[in-house]
Amino acid sequence: MVLYVTAKTKDGKAFYTSEKIYMPIPQQFGRGDKMGRGPYEKTGMIRDSSLPPQRTVKEQFAIPVYTEATKDGKLVRTILANEFSVDVEVWYLPYGRKDDPGNAQKWFAATKELSIEKGGK
Repeated sequence: MVLYVTAKTKDGKAFYTSEKIYMPIPQQFGRGDKMGRGPYEKTGMIRDSSLPPQRTVKEQFAIPVYTEATKDGKLVRTILANEFSVDVEVWYLPYGRKDDPGNAQKWFAATKELSIEKGGK
């Protein structure tokens, strides 16, 4: 399972992308991107980030909506987008990558529109 998070401006330009992989990683494939296929490959787990059954998992992503730069000795913040959308997708990938033919299945997708309110007087 792979969770993809993408933040886009209103014109469709992506300014933030992130992914989180949920799968057990056996020792012999610890350096690759493929999950082991049988118990003989899963006997020596180096990490298990799989999703537990019948339990809700919450993830937090800090999406930067501005950039910071120093100009003439002062800190200047530039807002990337006041209004943007966040796309969340969960894919089942038994082997390989999402773009491998016949491999990927999208299990969940959601989009939420967000905006930054201008505060202060």
